Amino acid sequence: MILLNRNCWWWFRLCSVVLLCFVVNIIHANQDTLKGQDKLPVARIAISEDAYMDVNFYLQWWNVVSLDYAGQDLSPRYDVFVRRGRLGVSGKLNPQLFYAFSFAYDGVGKDSLTAAAGIPNQEDNTTFFPRDIFFCYQLHPLLNITVGYFRPKAGKESIYSSSFNISQEKSWASFQPRIHLVGRGIGRETGVNIGGLMIKKRGGLLYDFGIFDPNHPSIMGDRSVWSPLLTGRVVAFIGDPEYTAYPMAYVQSGYGKRKGLSVGANIGYQSKTQLFKNNMLTGVDAQLNYNKVDMLMEYNWLYRSTFLQNEVFTTRDEFLTLKVAYNVVLENRTIVQPTVMYSTENPESRLIPFVNEYTGSIKQFVVGAGVNWLLKKDKFKLGLHYYRGKRFQFENSDYSYVNASIQLML
Repeated sequence: MILLNRNCWWWFRLCSVVLLCFVVNIIHANQDTLKGQDKLPVARIAISEDAYMDVNFYLQWWNVVSLDYAGQDLSPRYDVFVRRGRLGVSGKLNPQLFYAFSFAYDGVGKDSLTAAAGIPNQEDNTTFFPRDIFFCYQLHPLLNITVGYFRPKAGKESIYSSSFNISQEKSWASFQPRIHLVGRGIGRETGVNIGGLMIKKRGGLLYDFGIFDPNHPSIMGDRSVWSPLLTGRVVAFIGDPEYTAYPMAYVQSGYGKRKGLSVGANIGYQSKTQLFKNNMLTGVDAQLNYNKVDMLMEYNWLYRSTFLQNEVFTTRDEFLTLKVAYNVVLENRTIVQPTVMYSTENPESRLIPFVNEYTGSIKQFVVGAGVNWLLKKDKFKLGLHYYRGKRFQFENSDYSYVNASIQLML
């Protein structure tokens, strides 16, 4: 077992004490406010009788103690940084027309040696970049048209927001599928999506079909060949539905209330570009929220037929995600949520061991366990989690870290 040096322990203890004092003060000052409420105040600006604009703010503040490093022999260290940050506006221009504009500042203050998995910005980030820019018009509950710059709806973990995860970090089913389809770690592309929601007494159906215009060099090459990306997702609800209205944001927990099962199927397909003959994602997923238990499963297959001189090589990368959480609802309506996650990424390797040289997929797995404290559901929560993973392309392939976090959304 690796022993932390004194400086690392000192910084981690200081961070924990400050975090604890901060929370205790909030709870004592707001006991009456916490009872019976699940939402934080909304900064809303009225535009007209039917139109409004909400100011949105989102912050994940991470305090990571790195224990082991994949590929490097380093002593443990402490790092505090903004894992994810968002700033934007959303609202309605009329009862049928919803809009959202948001920008991100991820990885601010991050040490490039921090052992946390899934960080899109390996160094300290200084950029402020667009995250979501779209309009959604509802002609009918079964016919919603979304246009703009947003996530193609193919895959579950990939399209679910990091803010509404039961695990502290997202699984491998989020990151590489985004790179595979659009070439960007944020997983966004310009396009059009048509979707709808049908709710019956003890079930329902959610569908989405989209067409997108990829332009990333890792997907399109020199763009000499134009080829759109087509996506589709269908989800069936048994028991309580996940949503009562067509969703633009997705939640993994039932918060101890929902009694239902969701089963989904996904596909994404792009035909010939300069770099490949075709590119495809298929996947299945399930989400069970029953009383206090939340369970999620997802399996994805990523296919690519790549041009190499006069030959075409077809490869398949596979991803598995399993998550379980248990919601303990306290008297003041806050929720203590123990949770575990297991996720694997298995590429098809031909020339380089443990790496698909045509897609960049890496053989790896991660196991996480910890507890969340949901003061206002996912909009204000604290977390303390331990993660251990393995990236097989390194000789010294194991990494592990402990992370105390704060998440706040307005």
